[in-house]
Amino acid sequence: MDKCSGCGLCETVCPAQAIKMEYDKSGFIYPVIQKEKCIDCGLCERKCVVKTVSVEYPRTCYAGVHLDEKIRAKSSSGGMFAALAEYTLEQGGVVFGAAVVPKGKIVTVKHIMIKNKEELKKLQGSKYVQSDIRECYTNVKQQLAEGKKVLFSGTPCQVAAMKNYLGKEYDDLLLVDLVCHGTPSILHWEKSIEEKLQKDEKVSAVSFRGKEGYMQGEIEFKTEADRIRKENYSFRNDSYYSMFLNADSYREGCYQCQYARPERDGDITIGDFWGFEKAYDRAQIEKDAKISLEEGNSLIAVNTEKGLSICNKLNGEKMWLYAADYEEAVKYNPQLSQPSKKGKNRALFLTLYKIGGWKLVSTYGNIKMKLRKIIEHTS
Repeated sequence: MDKCSGCGLCETVCPAQAIKMEYDKSGFIYPVIQKEKCIDCGLCERKCVVKTVSVEYPRTCYAGVHLDEKIRAKSSSGGMFAALAEYTLEQGGVVFGAAVVPKGKIVTVKHIMIKNKEELKKLQGSKYVQSDIRECYTNVKQQLAEGKKVLFSGTPCQVAAMKNYLGKEYDDLLLVDLVCHGTPSILHWEKSIEEKLQKDEKVSAVSFRGKEGYMQGEIEFKTEADRIRKENYSFRNDSYYSMFLNADSYREGCYQCQYARPERDGDITIGDFWGFEKAYDRAQIEKDAKISLEEGNSLIAVNTEKGLSICNKLNGEKMWLYAADYEEAVKYNPQLSQPSKKGKNRALFLTLYKIGGWKLVSTYGNIKMKLRKIIEHTS
């Protein structure tokens, strides 16, 4: 259980419906086995992403951006996911990814399926929380059975779960895993959103990553009278973001993740290319390629022949790709070599949550940030 990723695959495959995903006292979701229903078939163990690991060392590595500046502006870094999604949709296929969706007065994050480019904006941008993918398992299989091309994107453990669920290779399936630092609980994030509500408000929109850059987003609130209020938040003024950035609030399994390694489990791995400017002459590359990398660029690790074939097709058409050294990428992107280390306040975070839930965790975080501001101002 200390390695569980919370993917919910065991709940999905159990033929006796003996497994339910439930939140524990720390606010993380885990499988709970109803022993009286269990028929000892062992399917949950055989499919588990902790038990069964399938990874490959990348065949090649690129830095890259989407050729459309408007697409890049809406994306977290270089827009590589958008390029791959557009290609799939143009082939008459479907795309699965994490989206912010309504949940009463607030919102949550879950994987959805899109069928056209107009819906692509729902999946673009980083989400600093674990998305619920449980509805996707059967949907992906059904789309493949109908002969559709399918792109499924997610964290490495989610990609592994999809592979294990399907149980075989599909020519029409493209798996894209993300460079992941770790995943907090969706319940913690929902509570952090809920505490920001004012009277008669509901959340109408959320961005995890705004124009200001990494770990800075915006929430839009709306009243029944259509009054709009927007609130900016970042790791400097928000408890949830601060604890995420300091690796205090991830699932226990994230700190020993077997997918945080150079070998990857998707056909293609994408993420921010941290350290690109340290390893390469950006100014000269921009001049030669006549392209701007000012807003960042993506890391693309191509792990299978299928992934390589698609990147070759899109290079120059939707993507600008620059051949990079994967070892250099690993050097500047720690999650390609090892899991995140527990933050120094991890134990305190768990203790506070068990005592007073998210409200106590948030109160502590807010006081701590205010004290830091006072110290910085007076020093």
